[in-house]
Formats: sequence, structure tokens, C-alpha cells
Amino acid sequence: MAPITYKRCMVSATGSAMINWFFSLQFRLILGFAVVLLLALSAVGIYSSVAAQQEVRALRIAADETLIARIHEAFTEYYTARGSWGGVAGTVERVSYLTGRDIVILDAADNVLVATRWSRREQWDDDEHYAATRIVVADEHVGSILIGPAASRKTFRPYRGAEFLTGAGDPALEIQEPSLRRFADTTFRSLLWSGLGAGAGGILLVSLLSRRILRSVRRLTSAAHALGQGDLSQRVEASGRDEIGELTSTFNAMAAGLENAERQRRNMVADVAHELRTPLSNIRGYVEAVRDGVLEPDSATIDNIHRQAMYLSKLVEDLRLLAETESADFHLDLEPGILGDVVSRSVEAFRPQAGANGIELICGETGDRHEPAGRLVTFDRTRIEQVMNNLLQNAVTHTPAGGSVHVALRETEDAVSVSVADTGEGIPAEDLPHLFDRLHRVDPSRARSTGGAGLGLTIAKQLIEAHGGTIRAESALGEGSRFTFTLPIS
Repeated sequence: MAPITYKRCMVSATGSAMINWFFSLQFRLILGFAVVLLLALSAVGIYSSVAAQQEVRALRIAADETLIARIHEAFTEYYTARGSWGGVAGTVERVSYLTGRDIVILDAADNVLVATRWSRREQWDDDEHYAATRIVVADEHVGSILIGPAASRKTFRPYRGAEFLTGAGDPALEIQEPSLRRFADTTFRSLLWSGLGAGAGGILLVSLLSRRILRSVRRLTSAAHALGQGDLSQRVEASGRDEIGELTSTFNAMAAGLENAERQRRNMVADVAHELRTPLSNIRGYVEAVRDGVLEPDSATIDNIHRQAMYLSKLVEDLRLLAETESADFHLDLEPGILGDVVSRSVEAFRPQAGANGIELICGETGDRHEPAGRLVTFDRTRIEQVMNNLLQNAVTHTPAGGSVHVALRETEDAVSVSVADTGEGIPAEDLPHLFDRLHRVDPSRARSTGGAGLGLTIAKQLIEAHGGTIRAESALGEGSRFTFTLPIS
């Protein structure tokens, strides 16, 4: 029974593969090409058939007119040479034999002089079958010729060479005039078979090309399926510079972005866990020490616990704000205003902290306490104040006593730039590209005395880009840092 079951499985798999192939893109391409080819062949066949029939009809009419003109010319010369219709019967029979037409000679009074033996008298007056032409010699009407339809002569003697021309006893044989219709039919059949041959070759070529193209699509499908299952290392080798190659490059870039995002997510989870664990451990230690009587619940202990709780609150608020800025429904309360006012207000708010740390805080190119009015900019005041507070807090924190923090505002035709420069320790070059990453801190010891959790610059970048602006950082180790953000003018 096992072989039978195996055979049934093989048949089922084959049938399933056939059904899937009928729904595949390759089959649709082949079917579409076949339909287009069938329509094209039908159109060409109908057009060529109609055109051939019209051309055959025109050619037959032209040939009839030429034949009638020659017959008319022959009998006009006969009458001109003899001066009468005497003895014309033999000429009528010969011309009728050579042309295959019924010929009837009429005199000037329209009396029948000579008629071929195969002509039908009841049709002489039928203009549809017999064409009448007048014979005029020396401006005198001498008679008329009635020329009947083609192939009216029933039989001919077969031609067997010049030496047999006198054989009067040869049997009669029907010899048909070659038909122009046969030429049209032959042409149509030639076009049909040529089209069918070209179509078969085209279908084979489309099948081969589509199979080659869809091979890359299948690789992309397999890689996308694996990517959906969580294997973010999937990459597909680009096979060319066409649309499929561009799609492959885009897929690889997407996979790399997803892998990088997943790595950042895991790092962020680990970093957030680390940032939360330390203050929570400190709070827990202080509380347990107070409970066990090791520490007195004095103001110093309460201040330490409060400081750790405030850090936790700040971290949670920064995480909430970061999630808000990265959400799809994040919006700004935009209104036109003077950016210099917000910059001056933020600087004045940090001036006491800077003075307490022995840091000179300078606002403007000349060091004035208030920035000039400037041009209108559309922005969210609250969000820009958050950006300024982050930049100023970092500058004051990383600038030693005796240093300075310089805030400047510059305008161009289409943008306003604000820069915050300090004379602190600077930032290593290898850390500059990662300054705006989540939870990135230059200090490898991650001591909170040197700064926050590493979310301030990430939030600032998100807020500035939400305004349609840009932010960048410049620094030299031991010389200080400069952060500049730019907003477009309304």
C-alpha cells in the first residue's frame, strides 16, 4: 500500500503544480501574447483579404478594359484595311479563340453580321454581360462590336506543339482561364501560415524570456517569505539593471533597513532596561536601608531618592515624547512667528544655570542679550523650545567652568538657522554619525552625571524634521561642538 500512497501523492502534487501554473504570471504572459497575436493575425487576415479582393476586382476590370480596347483596335484595323466587313467571320473566330470572349459584329444599322457559335442571342442586349463599342473609321460609323463575358467558350483543343496544330481529330478539352481569386487565396494562406509560424516562435520566445524574468521574481518571493518568517538576513543577488534588478536592490535595501531597525530595537530595549534598572536599584537600596535602620530618613536621603525618581520621570517622558514624534498621527501646532523670540527666551532661561557653573552664555553675533526680530517662520513654539532646551542643556553640561556657549541666529533667502556652540571637550569623530541615534551617549561609562539617557538629540532631530528642517552636528575633540538646526521661512 505504501507505493500506491506515494504514487497518489505524486499525482496530487503534479496536479497541484499544473493548477498553480495556470494561475501563474508566466501563463498569463503567454496567454496574453497569444490573444494579442490572434487579434493581430485576425486583423491582418481580414484586412489583407479585403484588400486582395478589391485589388483583384480592380485588376480584372483593368484587364477587361485593356482586352476590349485591343479587340476594338483589331477590328477597326480590319475594316480600315478592307473597307468592308467581308470575310470577317474567320477573324471573329480567331479573336474569340484567343481571347475566350463571345464576339458579335453589327453593321451601321445594328444588324447582326457575324456572331461566334457559343454566343447566346438572348444576352446580346444585356449590358451586364455584353459590352458594346462603336467602330468609327474616317469619322464614319461603320458598325459595332458586342464583347461577351470571359470564359464563355466551353472547350478548346489541347496544345501539344507546332507540329500538331493541324490535328482536327483531337478530342476537346476544357481549359480554364487562370483565376485571380486563386492568387488572393494563396496570398492569404501564405500570410496565415507565416503568421502562425511567427506566433509559435513568439510564444516560445515569450515563454523562455518570462521564465528567465520570473526566476528572479521567484527568488524575491522566497526571500520575502523567509523575511516574513523573521529571517532578516535574507538578500537576493541583483540580476541586471532593469526593473527586476531595481526591485531586487530595493528589496535588499529594505531587508537591510529592517535588520538594522530590529538591531536598534533590541539595543534600545536593552538600553532602556539598563537605564531603568540603575535608578530603580538605587531607590530600592535607599528604601531598604531606611527600613532596616541603616540610614536615617533625613533630608539628604530623601533628596537622593527624589533625584532618582526625577530621573526616572524624565526618562519616561522622553520615551513618551520620542514615541509620539515617531507615530503616524503626530502633528504640530504651527503658527507664524519670530524664531528669534523663542531663541532669546530659551537663552535667558538657561543664563542662571550657566552663570552658576561659571559659563558665559552669549546670544547673537554681537553678544546682545536679545536677538533682532528677524523674519516670519512657521513653527510650533513649544516643540522648538524643547529643541533649544535640549541643545542648551547639553552645551552647558559639557562645557567646563570658564568656558562659553554661543547661540547665533542667521537668515538666508529661504531659511533661518540657529546654532549652539560650546567650548567643551568635543566629540570623537567616530561618535558624530551616531549622535542622533536613540540612547547613544559618547561617555562609554554611561554615567548620568555627564548627561541624560541619550534621547534628547533623537527627539530634537525628530521635531526639526517634522518642521521640514534639518539638524547637524560639528565637533573637534578638545575644541568644542556646534549643533545647528535650520527651518524654512514661511
